[in-house]
Amino acid sequence: MSNVNNELKNTLIRLFENSIIEVISTVSGVSVFKVNCDSNINDNFAGILMFSGEINGIFMIKTDEQSLRALTSNITGHDISFVKENDMIDCIGELANMICGTVRAKAAVNGIRFKSSIPFSAKGVSGLEFSFKKNALTFTLHFSSGIARISARVVLI
Repeated sequence: MSNVNNELKNTLIRLFENSIIEVISTVSGVSVFKVNCDSNINDNFAGILMFSGEINGIFMIKTDEQSLRALTSNITGHDISFVKENDMIDCIGELANMICGTVRAKAAVNGIRFKSSIPFSAKGVSGLEFSFKKNALTFTLHFSSGIARISARVVLI
């Protein structure tokens, strides 16, 4: 099991939460806010990175096709009707990369150092499920904006 204490866990939650809001709001031009769990979201796209160092784990951001298409349109400036699946797959991976990079920079200020992998993306037909070790410390955050619903999961191992 991860040797993360409650203080470090709370710091990481805050860093990820703030970074997700900051990055998505900045690159998409829409306000993003944290919401309670949204079980109606069909997360069939995910951007994923692994990280290691003083903390080890996995970060993933997940969303549905309609939300990702709208985000990709806002981020690229392309009309939503011209956004292709490959554009969306690139977008979710880059969002994960920018968010994790922002967390890394902010964590370093707090004395927490880690490196992250290159991002990769996953696409499912009717939702994505990921399984992790039973004793892994996991937290999930949910966000919404005028155009998208997003969830993020951090697994510390």
